[in-house]
Amino acid sequence: MRKRWWSSGDDEVVAQTLTTGTRKVLLRDAVDARFVATGHLVFLRRGVLFAVAFDPERLEVRGTPTAVFDGVVQALAGLSSYDATGAGQFAVASTGNLAWVRGPLVAYSDRVLVSVDRHGQVSRLAAPVKSYGLAVRLGPGGRQLAVSVQSLSAVSLWTQDLARGTLTPLVQSGEAEFPVWTPDGQRLVFGWLKDGRLSLAWQRADGAAPPEVLAPGSLSPSSWAPDGRHLAVTTLDAGDLAVATVEQGRATVQPLTQTPAYEGWPEFSPDGHWLAYGSNVSGRYEVYVQPYPGPGPPTQVSVEGGGSPAWRANGHELFFLSLPDAAGTRRMMVAGFEPGPSPHIGAAQSLFEVGARGLHFWGMPVRCFDVAPDGQRFYVVQTLTPPPAPVVTQINLVLNSFEELKEKVSVKR
Repeated sequence: MRKRWWSSGDDEVVAQTLTTGTRKVLLRDAVDARFVATGHLVFLRRGVLFAVAFDPERLEVRGTPTAVFDGVVQALAGLSSYDATGAGQFAVASTGNLAWVRGPLVAYSDRVLVSVDRHGQVSRLAAPVKSYGLAVRLGPGGRQLAVSVQSLSAVSLWTQDLARGTLTPLVQSGEAEFPVWTPDGQRLVFGWLKDGRLSLAWQRADGAAPPEVLAPGSLSPSSWAPDGRHLAVTTLDAGDLAVATVEQGRATVQPLTQTPAYEGWPEFSPDGHWLAYGSNVSGRYEVYVQPYPGPGPPTQVSVEGGGSPAWRANGHELFFLSLPDAAGTRRMMVAGFEPGPSPHIGAAQSLFEVGARGLHFWGMPVRCFDVAPDGQRFYVVQTLTPPPAPVVTQINLVLNSFEELKEKVSVKR
């Protein structure tokens, strides 16, 4: 049973009684288990095939798992969390023959932090190469970035000093994603997956205290109102928008939208009076702006599709990403914005192409990039070109592997 999206280490092999639904944990830190006729469970831990004696009647593991083969290809990383299933490239036949594919553990891609100006010119930031997650957020004052770093064992949260280039670790357990700075720059709020439980959490940016859970549930933080009390979030399970009111270390969540359509990327304007977001209510994603907390209808900003909006700090420009064109290319767009009872929204203009250079501007359910206070630069993660993947030319076959299992792993009664 998987407990995380991107990493592993607390996965469980569970036996479930079909008649009662009762579950019993058999193994921890184990995936892709198979029961074989010799009375063993075989399973994987980070590319190593293990075996352990198992009593199927009592649903009991006997003894300590023993490593059988090392270097089994296993799906532990990928561009999507759906790729990190933990599935291994091995099979055991009822006759006892075992087939497996040898290969190294494949880690997450190397990435760098970059800025992109309004003409599309890319400049690398003074930060080390790491397996950065796709979302970055700029702190108040534009001096620090909040980033996540993916590994096979965790998705950790870090801050980067833009002037000195130093990275400082914060959350190092579980999976911490979608960091957003509080308006005063004192804390970072994020979505946290730990011990198989999803929550909205925050931590002091100086690391002086451990993370605190604000509210349980599949909530992805997106944008703070300037009062530092109201946080726009998306609900991963329903694809709706909500506002979390944070007081005394607890968050109360109230829905903003509850529709069959998917809404995402909620962004408060700098003055807190407007909310930009994306929705596919029309049949494709478009960017909208509506008064907050209301009343007033939404006004469409994009014309031919768009998503992932972001405000300039002065509130007079709204950036967003276009939908892919026929060649699969997105563009960074900008529209002027003048508030009022009927806001004046200028025609959207194209700034630059974003899709061809490993730049991860597009993301869901919250935006991945951030904008400098003066609106002249964008901060984003860029994936480096990976080396060619090794070509599989051989499948290893072990005839009558049951005898080897019996020899290496005794079955105790």
